[in-house]
Amino acid sequence: MRIREVGANQATVDGNGGLTVSKTRITPCWMISWHRGLLLAAGAVVALAVRYPLLAYESADYVSYLRHWHGHILANGYFSALGEQFSNYPPAYSYVLVATAKFLAWLPTVIAIKSVSILGDFLLAFFVYKCVAVGRPRSSTMPALAFVATLLAPTVVLNSAMWGQVDAVYTAFLVACLYCLLVGRQGWACVAFGTALAFKLQAVFLAPLFLWLLAKKAVDWRWFVLAPAVVIASFVPAWLAGLPFAEPLSVYVNLIARDSRLTVNAPNLHVWTAALDGDGGDYGPPTPMWSLPVLLAAFLVVAVACVVRRARARLNLTDAGELIVLLATFSVLLLPYVLPGMRERYFYPADVFTIVLAFFRPAAYAYAPLVVGSVSLAAYSPYLFGSGVSPELLAAALFAVLVALTLQTLQLLRRTDGVARRRAASRALEAPPLPPPPAPP
Repeated sequence: MRIREVGANQATVDGNGGLTVSKTRITPCWMISWHRGLLLAAGAVVALAVRYPLLAYESADYVSYLRHWHGHILANGYFSALGEQFSNYPPAYSYVLVATAKFLAWLPTVIAIKSVSILGDFLLAFFVYKCVAVGRPRSSTMPALAFVATLLAPTVVLNSAMWGQVDAVYTAFLVACLYCLLVGRQGWACVAFGTALAFKLQAVFLAPLFLWLLAKKAVDWRWFVLAPAVVIASFVPAWLAGLPFAEPLSVYVNLIARDSRLTVNAPNLHVWTAALDGDGGDYGPPTPMWSLPVLLAAFLVVAVACVVRRARARLNLTDAGELIVLLATFSVLLLPYVLPGMRERYFYPADVFTIVLAFFRPAAYAYAPLVVGSVSLAAYSPYLFGSGVSPELLAAALFAVLVALTLQTLQLLRRTDGVARRRAASRALEAPPLPPPPAPP
């Protein structure tokens, strides 16, 4: 029977001066697995119980959009309905709606649509579990606790069970991308990233991570072609159903150009620049003021790439897990904080990535999911509950987290550089001395 050691050997000196070594306490692996399985099962049951009372709630998005998209699918014969761009989402989500209408017709429409989002919650929690298991391989409970923490995070619960949004699905593939990077599978990481993009454009918030890793030659740029290939492949069923060739790409363009305001209820940098928006509404072409934050975001991404590149230590995917998770979290928090036209839900990936980061090293990062999750929950409140907190206060809290993550990233890079210098010095000392030069004739 396989066993796992717990604790350490203890040495004591007896009365005759002899050394006695006590045996290490051991715990059977099946017992550890049983405890972990019980925690996972209990967390899943509680997560379902928390979501159940919210299933019948019909949000404004459901009444205005989701219900009508579902009706269009029923009226036009499931697969044939894909021949028309009936939603403002990429085709991948339309396939999910078609499957929902076909196989969950016995459920009320609102519950059938939300069931997909709830399945996304569990897929998301699974990949969070996998990421934390990589970072905490000696712990049997931390990955399970991360799984439960993800399922019970307030914004995760409200986003799927109350709002009926699909943010859990594309974020699950972003976390899957992170997991593949942590275990050194670059190709699968790009496939997962492309799948996330196929569901929602906001997956691009993780794109700077690839640039920063490329700056240290930690990833092979030739794998990147897989991401757009997956996105294009996701268009094929819609094209076969008769959708015009350029229509799927126009969805992404329209998502960029539809909001004319600098911020659409997002607690980000632009809550202090609301006066510059003019009288633009929710929909319309971007204003000229959009170019400034876009340039600022590009500058910050390139600046981080330069800082990462200057680090002397070579970045290995499988040996730099904490740094990769930290950079990924910084990426999905920085872009929605700086870019224009952001909505409150666009911080959803940051809510989840901060959970992964906190379970990697709780003593250093426990503050991140508490602050970011609380800010996101407060930002949801005006839409879902009709009241909220000052957006300036929320934006200031997120700015404080960004500053803290920046300082911790610099500190981690310096620590990594220090380790690299010590290893280089040790190798230099261990190297055999050079032979003396030959004597002149």
